[in-house]
Amino acid sequence: MENLVENLKSITSFEDLIYPVSLNEFKEKYWDKEVLLLKRDNISFNESLLKISEVDEVLDYHRPNGANIRVVKNQEPLYKNKYENEDGSLNLNQLYAAYGDGYTIVINEIDRFWKPIKTLCKNVKRLLNHKTKGNMYLTPKNQKALLPHYDTHDVFVVQLSGKKHWKIYDDQYKTPLVNSFQPIFQREQLQGVKEIILEAGDMMYIPRGIPHEAYTTDDSSLHLTIGVYPTQWLDFFSKTLHNLAQTDISLRKALPVGYLNSEDVISLIKSKIEEISQTLCNDISRKNNIYGSVQLLKEELRSENSPQADGHFESLDVMDCIDLDTHLIKRKNVDSTVQQVGNISRIIFPGNVIRGPISIAPCLEFISENKGGFKINEIPLINDTNKIKLCKRLIRGGLLKVN
Repeated sequence: MENLVENLKSITSFEDLIYPVSLNEFKEKYWDKEVLLLKRDNISFNESLLKISEVDEVLDYHRPNGANIRVVKNQEPLYKNKYENEDGSLNLNQLYAAYGDGYTIVINEIDRFWKPIKTLCKNVKRLLNHKTKGNMYLTPKNQKALLPHYDTHDVFVVQLSGKKHWKIYDDQYKTPLVNSFQPIFQREQLQGVKEIILEAGDMMYIPRGIPHEAYTTDDSSLHLTIGVYPTQWLDFFSKTLHNLAQTDISLRKALPVGYLNSEDVISLIKSKIEEISQTLCNDISRKNNIYGSVQLLKEELRSENSPQADGHFESLDVMDCIDLDTHLIKRKNVDSTVQQVGNISRIIFPGNVIRGPISIAPCLEFISENKGGFKINEIPLINDTNKIKLCKRLIRGGLLKVN
């Protein structure tokens, strides 16, 4: 552990988040199954993500507002007009006062406002292939923000500073639907309890549906939650049916007029389902239909991504000076994929799509699959002039940068 902490300058990957548990062990033993507690005995392990001294910098300079900030104590929120100015900025002095009065400061989707957390969330999403958000909780001494509840998404609790006490109850509510109703419990409704203390540097994974509550005692607490909103099999089947409906007219036809008024509505629908199901089971499991569903899910994840700020304007400034010997590389954490549709090929990456004739598909594949960078003259199959033109388009579009 000591050797890793000496070398670990910042937590940026899912592997860092769950260290020292391996990815395979996490997938097989914990994911969607049981709580994982990591006691690291090193208060600086997580501090690269956010320090308590940086919280008011996030509030002042990055100005979270609306649904992105919440001030709460014992489940009761403080009215926003107490700490938000008319122009949408935050009154920091009022937030300090609220914190002094025992309120927890919550910044929802803090990954939108703070680069180290955004980097981690992006990398967790990249590896897990599930939507990810980060929330921050700053709680004063001897206070509680929320009553016992469960989340309908998976949560990685990262203790950044201070100390927080947790009560984890028995898993009575197996794997709720993502984004479904989240009940608040009275303790007498819950069974069993395991008490856990998270100290700075620790991490805990809580699968969705496990009731829990948290509070502070003689220390304040700053913790981050990485919420993972998984794509469920329900979502996949929904996408598969939607994809199949593009070619199967029976799925696109309307239900009968006034069907809900029919005295025999159940039999009416049942007979139609049986009729459609005769061919549906085979059709839904065809490889090309599954491939189409996977592509839809990939497109959804891609469209939610945005390129991370990395000084790309510098590459745009020197774009007109590139030549065949210029070394280019894909921007960090920018995934891309190449598709061929009819006579068009296209390379898709966060925030943009670059299209061209089908003949340049191998060139786009070369660029998309290249991990270590390349010289422009290494691009295959097209002449030198078009190599430079293509690279300028991809620099301007945000995929490549001058290395």
